[in-house]
Amino acid sequence: MITTSDERHLVSHGNDLAVAPTLAESVYQQIRRNILEGRITPGTRVSIRSLAESVGVSTMPTREALKRLGFEGLVDFDRRAVTITMLSPSAIRELFTIRLRLESLATEWALPALDAETIAALRSVLDRMTVPGIGAIAWRELNREFHQTFYGCGNSRYLLELIHNIWDRIQPYMAIYATAMHDFTEAERQHERMYQLMVARDLDGLLDATNQHLEYTAEAIIGALGDGVDHSREKNVNYEELSINSFHRLIETGETTSAKLTAWYLDRIAALDAVENPDGPQINSVVTLNPAALDDARCIDDRYACTGTLVGPLHGVPILVKDQGETKDIPTSFGSTAFADYIPESDATVVDRLRKAGAVILGKTAMCDFAAGWFSFSSRTEHTKNPYDLDRETGGSSAGTAAAVTANLCLVGIGEDTGGSIRLPASFTNLFGLRVTTGLIPRTGFSPLLHFQDTPGPMARNVSDLASILDVIVGYDPADPYTALATTTSDVGNYGEAIDGVDSDTLSGFRVGVLSDAFGVGDDQEVTNRVVRSALDSLRQHGTGVVDDIVLGDLASWVADTSLYTIASKTDLETFLASRMHNGPTSIRDIVDAGDFHPLTDLLADIADGPGHPEEHPDYFRKRMRQEEWRRTLIAMMADAEVDFLVYPTVQVPAPTRAELAAKRWTALDFPTNTVIASQTSLPAISIPVGFTDTELPVGLEVVGRPLSERALLRFARAWELAESPRHQPRADLLRGRVTT
Repeated sequence: MITTSDERHLVSHGNDLAVAPTLAESVYQQIRRNILEGRITPGTRVSIRSLAESVGVSTMPTREALKRLGFEGLVDFDRRAVTITMLSPSAIRELFTIRLRLESLATEWALPALDAETIAALRSVLDRMTVPGIGAIAWRELNREFHQTFYGCGNSRYLLELIHNIWDRIQPYMAIYATAMHDFTEAERQHERMYQLMVARDLDGLLDATNQHLEYTAEAIIGALGDGVDHSREKNVNYEELSINSFHRLIETGETTSAKLTAWYLDRIAALDAVENPDGPQINSVVTLNPAALDDARCIDDRYACTGTLVGPLHGVPILVKDQGETKDIPTSFGSTAFADYIPESDATVVDRLRKAGAVILGKTAMCDFAAGWFSFSSRTEHTKNPYDLDRETGGSSAGTAAAVTANLCLVGIGEDTGGSIRLPASFTNLFGLRVTTGLIPRTGFSPLLHFQDTPGPMARNVSDLASILDVIVGYDPADPYTALATTTSDVGNYGEAIDGVDSDTLSGFRVGVLSDAFGVGDDQEVTNRVVRSALDSLRQHGTGVVDDIVLGDLASWVADTSLYTIASKTDLETFLASRMHNGPTSIRDIVDAGDFHPLTDLLADIADGPGHPEEHPDYFRKRMRQEEWRRTLIAMMADAEVDFLVYPTVQVPAPTRAELAAKRWTALDFPTNTVIASQTSLPAISIPVGFTDTELPVGLEVVGRPLSERALLRFARAWELAESPRHQPRADLLRGRVTT
């Protein structure tokens, strides 16, 4: 194995190690290391005199060293100054293309020779890479050591020399990448994935994973350069794909503050989200910003400066909340123009708990009118664009939260799920979205749709963030009797602790049952089915027990017989609106008759036609009983098949285009989403990202468990995340357009 000190000699072009280096050689090595380690960043121009003074020599040996560095392509210099070579994005991509060719060949040669000793060495490197608080330089050196150790199995000096030459050309940019990417979660997942494929001797899988890893790294480098290469400590911080744990490490090392992160998100919202910005993609996910967000963040920073202690588990975390949840002093419209000016006097219970845990409420996210639909359009905000394809729907009704989280407009988001409004948009936007057992999270302060199905919940780019939010917002609320459920068992809470120690091997401890009649039939459905079936094959490869062909039977009838929106939603909504101090209407019929709703939110008109007293409707109690029967049936199916969960596509079709929705291809009551299975049985379920269609649209897998099985669901999702690294950002060129953030 080549150590860091050995590496320095490896790039010294074959000098006799027993001979003391000349002054020129020493100067050359010192300047070269400063460039490769990112201490002198690409694009930097310095005088030869000041460079000589920095290494403590005269200009003559410095000039000789620069000649060699110029020949290697690392610098350009004239008589008085030197500029560290700055590669263009196309040049960086070209180098990575060459690197891929070389490393693919090295992989083919190394894999057959991989032995137990090298596997142990690789495991050791990976473990050191994931040590909390590891610095950028140390991480970068371990990253190189990992690949170097594996390719060394190929026993080809010439191939390794070619690879080292490419690495050295890229190294200054790797330094920028490692310094900017303070959250190495995605890169660590990719390394773990490659390691697992090495151990499995899966050459095709390893070549594909290597390709994905190098593509990710190249684009991350280009993204870091695109953010500007003025590498002061503050500007080095790359906040994209940031996790809560990584953010807190940055605070504790003094590299950022809550105010800086909050300002970064606000700037990004202005650039990428705002419909007022003609040069941006106008995602339209944020309906209202909190005018006090920066002040709130500064107050948290001041408390930390005084005490040196985080104020809570969500210290300084900027969060966007679905506009269904009331927020004190921030307008809350429930997606309706009729309530555009409504400013609540108090926070919803969930929002109150977030604030007390140290979170900063950035603002509110778009949703369809009163959450009565599967899509984003509303009278308040019109459409929210899908960051993976701006002509596609984000899905609803937590559309704004989903789009904002996946586009990195906030650290995490809060949605709400009655029939699938967290999991459906999570599926369409490559996120993890969790619906808890109904009653585990308080609904107080959230406008209802069906009180016996409603639940707020988190949406995040990674499972760790889901667990962190859950630990704050679950628990009994005296104002919501349903939450007494949280007091009935010790299996509530400690979700972050539950996923500690999970690795990709954890998948082998689970068994899942494939609910075959939840796979749709048709061309669009088959596009989704292919992605989900591939994910099931991956689960088998990871040792998960997969029980195929579990059949519920007549799924459509179960769904219809347990749907109560048109019977009970009117009363729930009107009771809520009548209890608030506002100048808006309290009758859904008045809202519909006045046209104060988006015309494509067709369910709202059906709700307005509902009975004044749902219990007097002849189908009300029958359907409620049928919900209980369906829940018992699903739990019994899990027991009979001896599985932990049932799995199926979250939604049977990919995200539709806005044109399809305008043509009314589907209504709210016939859109082919499977999320109602868990919602209408009050079971917990999580949508996990499992891949993309051929047109790069995300697809989710829904995993539904027994009541109060949230810990197990999170452990399963975390193991999948580590094994497959399913989270991929939307394309930078698609999001940025003509915008520089």
